[in-house]
Amino acid sequence: MATLIRNDRSSLPPEIALVQGNALLLKVLGLGPNKKHLVFKGNPPSLLRVEAINPDDRNREQSIRLVSLATHSQWESVVEVVAYVNEQPLSRIDAGTRRLRVRIVPELRLPNEGTEAGLLARLLIAEAAGPEDEYYAGEADALESMRWIKRVLQNRLRAGAQHFSLRPASVDPKAIQNLADVVRIPGQVADFDTYPLLPSTLKRRIDEAVSVANDASDARYQRYRRFVSAAIDVAQSTEAVADPCTTGLYAWRTALSGSPGPNFVFFRTKGGQDFYTLTPAYRANVLKIR
Repeated sequence: MATLIRNDRSSLPPEIALVQGNALLLKVLGLGPNKKHLVFKGNPPSLLRVEAINPDDRNREQSIRLVSLATHSQWESVVEVVAYVNEQPLSRIDAGTRRLRVRIVPELRLPNEGTEAGLLARLLIAEAAGPEDEYYAGEADALESMRWIKRVLQNRLRAGAQHFSLRPASVDPKAIQNLADVVRIPGQVADFDTYPLLPSTLKRRIDEAVSVANDASDARYQRYRRFVSAAIDVAQSTEAVADPCTTGLYAWRTALSGSPGPNFVFFRTKGGQDFYTLTPAYRANVLKIR
């Protein structure tokens, strides 16, 4: 009989999660009925490999590594880690050692950077307050903020994105066909006017968020996985985003950083961003919205 614990010696729940390609070190306390270390196997082994690290039967403690194999499946799978008595043939299960359920989840991947969804997913991760941001107020708040950001871009596209450029006369309205075109207009979104080229610090922040979302051994994993998943879902969605403002959302800025200009009116703070609508005069005289 043996007990599985985490490498930091904390307890292990009956079920854990691993992302495809993850590896996790665990400790095994105890020996089998024949005074040898137990042999652990994943069932099925095609999804999870269990490696013994320098086993020594003179030591009641051993280390094992769970390796989730990269099958590239987009479906979740459940694997059981089973303890066998170390004898030949390897067929006798040690009934006294609790089985460990391992939920294998797909790797999160951002859409191709050359697509509109790829641009939007990266923008949303960069702009919305993430799990470690001081303005982070939970999953629902972050998701709503991402949706509002997309609504701003949709409203600008509909109203004429050239009006929001630093140099409106230099923008050909006919060249602005989609949200990616809106984002690339100078002055729309900081650091994204040269997309897919991004400043190294910004790219590292986006890459780190995705990396943590794909590392189930990281204590931050669950929060980041939900955050990155939300960004991908919003970016890829073809459904219309409901506008929370009766006069429309047309801008956002980092919370407490000030208004983007005299034509904007503060609406509400969401997900670490201050959102703005437009003054009645600008809407009527410039955008011709009554």
